[in-house]
Amino acid sequence: MLTFKDCADYCDLSDDEIQGLLQGTHVSPIEVCALVQQYADDPRECRKMVGFLQEYLEKVERQADAKRAHEVHQAINHFVANHPMI
Repeated sequence: MLTFKDCADYCDLSDDEIQGLLQGTHVSPIEVCALVQQYADDPRECRKMVGFLQEYLEKVERQADAKRAHEVHQAINHFVANHPMI
């Protein structure tokens, strides 16, 4: 049986990426993995997901948590490095 961790690892998603995408997509964590996998080769959908991550970063920055904001920024960089944007 596959676990959520197995799915997240398969999609190469960090906890921070999943947390940010959860905020924007309003689906379950396992559905986040499915969406990322489904749209892995669609630059337009990948850019939409980066938008969700950026919205999450803005939410974290409003809370004035510099350490957490840095972690989310690193998650965005990881996502962009591993998904097509153009």
